Amino acid sequence: MSVLEFELEKRLSAALVASAGGFLRNPVRRDHVTCTVCTTPIEERYSLCFPCKQHRLHNGTADLVAPVTYAVALQQSGYIMRGYKARPRVDAHYRLVGMLTVLTLSKHGGCPGTIVDTPVTHWASIPSLPARPGEHPFHRIVNGSAPGVEVELTAAAKPSDARAIDASHFTTRAALPPEAHVLLLDDTWARGGHAQSAAMSLRQAGAGWVSTLVAARWIKRDFADNASFLDGLPDYDPDICPWTGAACPG
Repeated sequence: MSVLEFELEKRLSAALVASAGGFLRNPVRRDHVTCTVCTTPIEERYSLCFPCKQHRLHNGTADLVAPVTYAVALQQSGYIMRGYKARPRVDAHYRLVGMLTVLTLSKHGGCPGTIVDTPVTHWASIPSLPARPGEHPFHRIVNGSAPGVEVELTAAAKPSDARAIDASHFTTRAALPPEAHVLLLDDTWARGGHAQSAAMSLRQAGAGWVSTLVAARWIKRDFADNASFLDGLPDYDPDICPWTGAACPG
């Protein structure tokens, strides 16, 4: 990284923390406290939440999943994830999601390559399902910042069940080599069906590795012990790696 890039990253980190650090939270990776895949809080006797456990019944889901922050329904973090792509969009929210995502790609976009010992070679952004006209706001944010070559995904126009995991929900014309490592990018994860369907589609296109980075993992404050869990979390720290929950790998 050049001195200029380092200084820009440093300034972006400071701006993000100053504007949103007080209500954003880093997802926690702790055995038998949060799901080892999507980082949602779970009961102590489990290692996976129920949706992620069901995903394991399908072949070709993502090798790694990393939410960047939690989006809490009916709180500022949740409003931002809805407002950035509203029509009309909330410009302040769009800027925050942009800062959060671009900074994460700059600091941690290469980390999954280190973890699986295969560098990221391609990237893909998940479009709306069902398909909608025009460019998705999240694609506009990540285009030009994501590492590697883009693999364009097309969403099905009339999926029978958009929430189900189904590789046919997304298609691509790309033919990927077996050593391809795709960084799959999405704005939010609720139950993970869209992201895992897209991962399966990329596998069918030949990808050897799929690592999924999502800007926010939706969480309900009033569910189970989520309120006390969230209240115990420190303010957002851009240096915490979303793939490890701690320092960057390697």
